[in-house]
Amino acid sequence: MIKRKYIRNIGVFGVAAAALCLIYGFFIEPKTLAVRHVTVKSTEWPGAPLKIALIADIHIGGEHVSAARAERLTAKINAESPDIILLAGDYVNGHLTRHERSDEFNTAVEQGIGYLGALEAPLGTYAVMGNHDAWYDNEALSQWIESANISILENQNRDIMHKGRTFCLVGLSDYDTGRDDRAAVTRCAEGQSRLVFMHSPDSLKLLPSGIALALAGHTHGGQINIPFIGRRVTATKIGHKYAYGLKQYGNFPVFITAGVGTSMLPARFRAPPEIVILTLVSE
Repeated sequence: MIKRKYIRNIGVFGVAAAALCLIYGFFIEPKTLAVRHVTVKSTEWPGAPLKIALIADIHIGGEHVSAARAERLTAKINAESPDIILLAGDYVNGHLTRHERSDEFNTAVEQGIGYLGALEAPLGTYAVMGNHDAWYDNEALSQWIESANISILENQNRDIMHKGRTFCLVGLSDYDTGRDDRAAVTRCAEGQSRLVFMHSPDSLKLLPSGIALALAGHTHGGQINIPFIGRRVTATKIGHKYAYGLKQYGNFPVFITAGVGTSMLPARFRAPPEIVILTLVSE
């Protein structure tokens, strides 16, 4: 009798714990926002420290990301006073095209991107496009982003002067919906430090050695991070090893952010939305 009661109590506790986890994952964690500070040492970065704000996968129009939330994200990033801001794609939520969406949805996306125009950094704000952006309408989104004074780098590079040294910033096209092209990296001048950002970490396969730092999003940090199982669902070919955080790929450091919004399942569990502030320093 005692054993039966003990088993029943364990079952009740298990059901209650599962219910609490579901409530937390669907209604609480997706609305939070962490600001993570990470220092990255690189042998390919001989210059002064560079403070980078990285944000990805905003997914405006999703259940947890309104246009107003994009405005709050902007204020949070500006409060960190970064040297440069990098936006790593997926500004819009869902899989439908712009013409399949309601006027209300499209207006919210345009308004949210307009709020990103208030981002401030002395070296500028730069963007690449993601797979959801391509499914929605890359052309319209690109116009709205550029109207917000944000420069889009799609397989392009830009020479940027920082405290007496010029580094080469490279933005890559989305691995799944764009055009593979590593020439934007190889076109950097000889001897320049190369900072590369992309939407999906699958694009890491395109990079040569000798990168100072590579940055990506897309994985949502697995979105559901189950104890003892981990971040298994990443929607990448490169796999769960590069689901989240500071990693090494070949001979260079990589950071993959968990991003802000959600996709498919409007939930996050132990993979909270985040803004990442990286300080790149010489090793």
